[in-house]
Amino acid sequence: MAERLRASRLWLLPFLRPRSYSPILFTLPRGITATTTPRPYSTKGRAQKRPKQLSPRALQRAEARHIESNMSILLPGTLVSPPIWRYPKQPDKFVKMLWVVFRSYTQTLWSTLTMKILSQPTILLSRPRFKFHKSAAVPTAKALHVRMSEAIAAADKEILRGICTSELYQTLAATIDSRPRGTRTEWQLIHYDQKWRYPRIADWRVGYKPLQNGDMQLVKQAIVSISSVQRIARYDDTKGGIKIAGSDRSRRMVEHLVLQANMDKLTYESDPWKIWGTLPEMNYEEIIANIENERALAIQAGGGT
Repeated sequence: MAERLRASRLWLLPFLRPRSYSPILFTLPRGITATTTPRPYSTKGRAQKRPKQLSPRALQRAEARHIESNMSILLPGTLVSPPIWRYPKQPDKFVKMLWVVFRSYTQTLWSTLTMKILSQPTILLSRPRFKFHKSAAVPTAKALHVRMSEAIAAADKEILRGICTSELYQTLAATIDSRPRGTRTEWQLIHYDQKWRYPRIADWRVGYKPLQNGDMQLVKQAIVSISSVQRIARYDDTKGGIKIAGSDRSRRMVEHLVLQANMDKLTYESDPWKIWGTLPEMNYEEIIANIENERALAIQAGGGT
C-alpha cells in the first residue's frame, strides 16, 4: 500500500499545475494574496478542546493526507495547444508539435473507446453505460463561467462552493474575504467574441486519479475555450454607492475553462460538472517539458532508473 501511495504522489506531480484566473475579476486592490491552509481535523459541532500537540513532521504528514484525499488534479496528457499559426517556425519542431497534438487526440479517443467497452454489461449486443456527454460540455461551460464570474463579483460563496472544486473554492473564498469592507463589485458579460472559433472544446479525456486510501477515482475532464468581452466596475457603498474612479473597464479575453466530474466506477453515473480553474495555452517548450516529466516520473514510479 505504501509503495502504491508513493507511486501515486509521483504521478500527481506534473498535473498539479497552478490554476490561472480571469484577470478582469482579480484586478482588485489586494488580489489573490490570501490562502488557506487545510486542517487535518474538523471541530465543527464539537466542544472546543485543546488540540493534541503534534510534531511538525506529524502535522505535515496529516495535512498531506488531507490534501491528497481531496485534491482535484489534471488528468495525464492534458493539453491546451495554440492555434497552428503559433506553432514553432522551425520545421522539426513544427512536425513534432503536430505529432504531439495528434497523439493526444488519438489517446483521448482510445481511452474513451476503452471506457465504453469496459462499461458494457456484456461484451456483445449491449449498450455502454459510460457516456461522456461531450455535446453538453460547451453550453455547460458557458453557463458555469457566467455563474462563477457573477458569484465572485457578488461575493456569493454558496454558489461558488457548489460549482467549483474544493481547491478553487478555497482560493476564491479567501480572495473574497480579503476585499475591503464596503466595496461592491459588478461584473457583466457584454458579448461572446470571435464566434467563428469560440466557444470550442480544446481538450477532453477520461481517466483515473489515485486516492489517499489506495483506491482510484474515475474522472472525466473537458477544457472549453471561451472568447468574450467582459466588463467590471467597483462601487464604494460607504460613500453612497459611488463608482470608484478608474474601476470601470472592459476587456476582451480568451479563457480555457477546465471542467471535471467524478464518475461512479460501477454504474458510470456522473456527478455534475465543476470548475477546476483555467489554463493558459501551452507553447512548444512547455509541452515537451511535460512529456519528458511524465516519462521520467513513470519510470521512477515503476522502479526504473
